[in-house]
Amino acid sequence: MLLVEYPYVIVRFGCTLCRRRGQMRLARLAEKYGADTSMLTVLNNVAWSCPLPRRGSEHAKPQKYAARCGAFFPDLEGGGPPPDIPPVALRVIKSDAAE
Repeated sequence: MLLVEYPYVIVRFGCTLCRRRGQMRLARLAEKYGADTSMLTVLNNVAWSCPLPRRGSEHAKPQKYAARCGAFFPDLEGGGPPPDIPPVALRVIKSDAAE
């Protein structure tokens, strides 16, 4: 998946191994990395300070039982409602303005 294909306005990050959590606006990520950047590249850049190697990274040596960084996108994994859903139901208001 490319960054331009991400379905929400807010991109949330999380880790399955530690308590690291974060979020950034999609527009900011697109400005920083480019809209045609893969989500895996964005995740690798966000999790660069993790002491564990990333899954799928070219720097990660394939070791069967080695610990790997657990960074992921909670909204793509089904981790609850996305962060940009309005807190109240929206409704359409009919306008009386003549066109």
